[in-house]
Amino acid sequence: MPCTRREHASVASLPAELLLLILKSVYVDSRKAFSMNWPHDWCSISPECMCVPFGPYHTKWDDDDDLKSPSVFPYALSAVCKAWFNVMLLVPEFWTRLVILVDDERTSISALRSQLSASRNLPFRAHIFNRQTAICQDTAEGPRVKAVVDELIPHLHRCERLTFDVMHNSSLPSICHTFSGSYSLLTELSMQCRIYDEPQGFDSEGEEKMEPLFFPALHSIALTGSAFVDANKTPTWLREGGYMYLFSLSHLSSIKNPNLTFTGLIHILNKFNEISSLELKHIDLPYDPSERAPRGWDLRVQIGSILLEGFKRAPFKAFNELVNGLDCESQTIRACELSAGYVNETMDFTLEDIHSTEDLLSIIPTLSNRFVSFISCQGLNDACLKLLSKPDPHTHLWSLELLKDLTISRCPGISVRALKDLVESRLAAATEGGYGVNPEYDDYDELTPLGSLKVFDCGLNISPEDAQWFEDKVKYFLGYESCLEAIQ
Repeated sequence: MPCTRREHASVASLPAELLLLILKSVYVDSRKAFSMNWPHDWCSISPECMCVPFGPYHTKWDDDDDLKSPSVFPYALSAVCKAWFNVMLLVPEFWTRLVILVDDERTSISALRSQLSASRNLPFRAHIFNRQTAICQDTAEGPRVKAVVDELIPHLHRCERLTFDVMHNSSLPSICHTFSGSYSLLTELSMQCRIYDEPQGFDSEGEEKMEPLFFPALHSIALTGSAFVDANKTPTWLREGGYMYLFSLSHLSSIKNPNLTFTGLIHILNKFNEISSLELKHIDLPYDPSERAPRGWDLRVQIGSILLEGFKRAPFKAFNELVNGLDCESQTIRACELSAGYVNETMDFTLEDIHSTEDLLSIIPTLSNRFVSFISCQGLNDACLKLLSKPDPHTHLWSLELLKDLTISRCPGISVRALKDLVESRLAAATEGGYGVNPEYDDYDELTPLGSLKVFDCGLNISPEDAQWFEDKVKYFLGYESCLEAIQ
């Protein structure tokens, strides 16, 4: 047969039907399954497949995706050519996760309109990002964010997740002036920034009365202090009772709301039955011990984990005094000024980025945790480890008596010798008390040997012989030194 000349194929030459099948496959692969069962796994037991394409019980958007990546679905594929973009606009499900950029390479308003239109009436998620990494002034950010929010407002009734990750606090929209009425689909609201400047004031005088806002399904909030104060202008904005997965506040002070105190904050938290993760960062509120605080049976809320970051000494003491006795699984204290005797009892406890001026020698004897981590604690030294290596000579009580797992990372003040003393002394004391011999020995309420010891980047010279010694004495030992050792 004579050879016929063919035109070079291009991505634009794919038939629309085939292209659509490929794009739908990429869409499914970019999401994650709700369960271990992949779509159609159960079809073999039925004579007829009952699966619905894009059914919400099949997959969901993967929250672990790097949404700032240029390859995130659907944007990289829709930018290949005009033909691909037009085909992708035909599938509403593709546009139910909107990534909206407000930096120099911003998403155009016309593109945002097209994406909102393409999503039809489906529930969607909106993520507004400023991708600048350097902390600098961005005077154009505020107007860009406002233009995006103005475009989103008519569609917010079908928004499931709304997140802002911008440069300036002043660029964040006012919750009270953006939302009006009830938003039954919104489950996650996050407003984060890198520069905590003052937001512009809103003059409500002469404004049309807006319907009070209400988020009945909200189970995850992460707000700056000013956004939180703004939202609380409508006290009923959150549904009382129920479960809150994340409650995170940052940079909240009495300057933003002179009437808010630590006791008042505890009353707000007590509106919920359970908070899985409570994060309070750089909170500086006054505390009046005469104010009635919920205690005992009045403290309804159960909290799974607590993170305190950037607390000064007085607020640190006030918060821990208010929640003293709260049944909490874990607590992380990061970059705080500490106060001895005011650390909540938890199973897991982490001290991180603690300055060398903080007196760990007075803090450690007050702890009673089972899993303990010291990360970048410059004041942790051999004297601190010695406190864990023998009982108090006056009370005969061990510091961290129930300690089972110990992790130490980036703490250059410790030595191999002190670690060995700690391991050996606790092993000897437990053995003497009947551990491993007496069948009635309570492994949970009595002193036991260390079950796990992990040491990272502390500048230690752990020889093979030392490593073998630790492995013989501890059920699980891990000692690791990175290039930090060479730098030191």
